[in-house]
Amino acid sequence: MVSMAIRTALLVCPLLANAGDDARDRALGQVVADYVGLYRRETLDRWRELFLPAFTAASTRPDGTVNLRGLDEFFTAQKRYLDSGRAIREELENVRIERSGRLASVWADFVLHDEAETSRGRLVLLLVEEKGAFKIHALMFSYD
Repeated sequence: MVSMAIRTALLVCPLLANAGDDARDRALGQVVADYVGLYRRETLDRWRELFLPAFTAASTRPDGTVNLRGLDEFFTAQKRYLDSGRAIREELENVRIERSGRLASVWADFVLHDEAETSRGRLVLLLVEEKGAFKIHALMFSYD
C-alpha cells in the first residue's frame, strides 16, 4: 500500500511540475508530503522541523471563536494527542499549491482518522523559503 505521504507527494508534484523552478517546486511538494507523512508519534520531532520558530496556528472553535497557538503550544498539544496510543493519521485531499518566488500557500481538505472516528475539514499552510528550504510559517484549519 502506498503511504499517504507518498500519495500526497504524487498529487502535489505534478501540480508544480510546470511552474518553472523545478527544484523549489519539488522541495515545496516534499514539505507538504512530510507535513502528513511525519505526523506520527515516532517522527514527531522531525515533523516539528518543518515549522519556523515563530510559527502560529489558528483553528476555529464551535462557539465561533478562534484558537491561536505558537509553535511550542501547538507542538505540545500534537505530542499529547499522538501519545494517546490511538491509531491516528491525517490525509490531504484536493491539494492546491501556489508558489510565487520564495512564498507559497497550500489549501487542502483534510481527513483525520482517530481509531474508528473520521473528521473532515480544511486547512491552509503559509510557507516561506529560508536558506533554500521551505518552512511553514502559519497553519489555519477548521473542521466541517
